[in-house]
Parts: sequence; structure tokens; C-alpha cells
Amino acid sequence: VHGEARPPLSLAEIVTVDNRGWFDPAPELDVAALAAGIRTGHRLHIHYRASGRLEVSRRTVDPYGLLLRAGRWYLVADEAGRPRLYSVARLERWVLSEDPRRLREGVRLDGLAHDLADRLESGRQVVVTAELAADRRDLAERILGTRLLAVGAATQPGLLTIKIGYADVGGVRQLLQFAEHIRILDPPEARHLIRDVASTLAERHG
Repeated sequence: VHGEARPPLSLAEIVTVDNRGWFDPAPELDVAALAAGIRTGHRLHIHYRASGRLEVSRRTVDPYGLLLRAGRWYLVADEAGRPRLYSVARLERWVLSEDPRRLREGVRLDGLAHDLADRLESGRQVVVTAELAADRRDLAERILGTRLLAVGAATQPGLLTIKIGYADVGGVRQLLQFAEHIRILDPPEARHLIRDVASTLAERHG
């Protein structure tokens, strides 16, 4: 009826959630099966490829559970008593152990996952300063995330001065995807690394 008050729309009608990352391939490992394995309360023997490595290593871990962050699944576990995050995308396979898991007293999944994520993001030993085309700011914020420490005006119009934090100088390779829209200013070893990589690429494509 005209003029009659209508109840507000439900959240289900106006909000939809998609936790997948952009352009991510479909996960090959069955996360539901992994979760069911963790629920048994046993240790896991995992075959895992660490980031930047080609070889797969076999490890025995005590699983706390799974973390879903930014569309990616992670196994939260202790290895030899030390907390670790394992990307499920690099988990080749897993097998249940006959031994029960041995968790550290007083440690819970939610708190451990939060601490591990904070530790990963705070591992910035190298701060890189660069000039970036101003029209690439949105792209930089999307790609770099929390690695983007500061954004300020540059001395020339159309440019921004940005600061990026990495665990080591090798992380500066990530900035190659900005191509001609970026110029590394500092530290010198980061400039040299980018120059050397760019020279190698030019030779291979010459």
C-alpha cells in the first residue's frame, strides 16, 4: 500500500561475500578432507614446498587448524614445537599419523593464527624508497598491501614517493611488475638488483 512503512531489507539481500582471491586458480587440495583429518586430533605427515623452492620436503606437524585469509587457506601447526603457517596451495599431500597431536598448553588456534600473521607482516628488515607514477597508486595499494609503508608527493608532478618494507632486499623484485612506472631510489643494493634483473631480461628478450 502506498505510504505504508516497509521493513528494512535483510543483509542477505544486499550483501554477498566471495573470499576467493582475484585470478587465483582453483585449489587442487581438498580443504574439507584436510579439515576432517585435523579433527581427528592426530599429527600430520605433510609433503610441502616452501616459498621460492622447487623441492618438496616431508615434515611432521602438530596441527591447530586452518586459517582462511584473503581468499587463501593456511595450515596452522607446530613443527618441532615451533609455530608455522603452511600455504595449502603449496601442500602437495598429507597423511594422518597414528600419534595424537601434541599442542602447547594454553595455545589456541585463533590467537596463534593472529600472532603468526602479525609476525609475517612485521618482518620488514629493508625499507625501499621509490618514485611511482601517480596513476599507479591504486594498483600499488592493491598489490603491495601492508608492505606499502608510506605514500607522499614527489618533487615532480605526476609522481609519488613511496616506501615499501621487505624482509630482505630480494623482495624488491616484486616492483618489476610496475615496469617503467617506477624508479627505485634507495637503498643502493635494491637499485643494483633491479638493474641487474632488468639487464638479464633485456638480454633474454633481445
